[in-house]
Amino acid sequence: MNNPSHLSLGNMARALVPNRWDIVALLVIMGGLAMASVGLHQAQVPLETIQQATVTLDPSSLPGYALRSTLRMLGAMVGSLVFTFIYGSLAAKSRHLELVLIPILDILQSVPVLGYISFTVVFFMSLFPGQVLGAELACMFAIWTSQVWNMTFSFYQSLRTLPLDLVETSRSFRFSAWQRFWRLEVPFSMPGLIWNMMMSMSGSWFFVVASEAITVGVNKITLPGIGAYVATAIQEKNLTAVGWGLVSMTVVILLYDQLLFRPLVAWSDKFRSELTAGQLVPKSFFLDVIHRTRFLGNITRPFSRAFRATLRLRLPATPANLPLFLCRNCW
Repeated sequence: MNNPSHLSLGNMARALVPNRWDIVALLVIMGGLAMASVGLHQAQVPLETIQQATVTLDPSSLPGYALRSTLRMLGAMVGSLVFTFIYGSLAAKSRHLELVLIPILDILQSVPVLGYISFTVVFFMSLFPGQVLGAELACMFAIWTSQVWNMTFSFYQSLRTLPLDLVETSRSFRFSAWQRFWRLEVPFSMPGLIWNMMMSMSGSWFFVVASEAITVGVNKITLPGIGAYVATAIQEKNLTAVGWGLVSMTVVILLYDQLLFRPLVAWSDKFRSELTAGQLVPKSFFLDVIHRTRFLGNITRPFSRAFRATLRLRLPATPANLPLFLCRNCW
């Protein structure tokens, strides 16, 4: 008769042996972490390094430039999500704040991106004097202004159109405000919000050229990136370099579409609230790879359980001391 302890040890050993899907997923994840690490290291170099360097039109430099531009857009996207959840919740859950916040948001989205750069550059540069990080934050803020407005409107509209039967169900289960926000409101808004994230990411490409060239007084700081590459190519009337820049943009868009947005679209489809099923169910090759992994699935399971436990927390909430999106009685 087999020893149960030996069987359990054997199952544990097999669970920690990577399969072929683990290898593919690990290559993508480790590559993304390595690129993020390189980008963060380059953002901490002295400012003189950037001022003395010039943007080269050598096509071999485009992978590094593409990495820098993509990291800036993704960083701005994270900031946009944080702003969207806070601002959209405040506007949707308080009738008094709604009368003020929504017109302000409408005004802000009508201001040109260059208008924000003109008065925010000095602020960010003063936060990190003598470092490239200040210029990077100014650039990301400019990109952020091209992404955040339609995402916030989308989230606000989702909260305003939340079906009453779902709200009543959450009350029947006695969800706290924290639980209702993460288990009802955010999932309900995900399909529309992710599509707006895709449009925001696409729209930010139009402002990369302007945001990567920063003027501080009489000094002009050009951050290395695809936008700076294309701007230099146009200035020098080098059509071949412009073509290489467009090709690199296309490759980058295809990569983050397949590795980020398409998996998010396929994942968010389960949150759709429709009476009839959709004709086409979105699929993602990379999401299927993640689901088929064995090693990654087992080592990330404790983190997934911990995250789900935080969503079940019943945090105390009172209108006097907590934000409205954590308040259960603000509607």
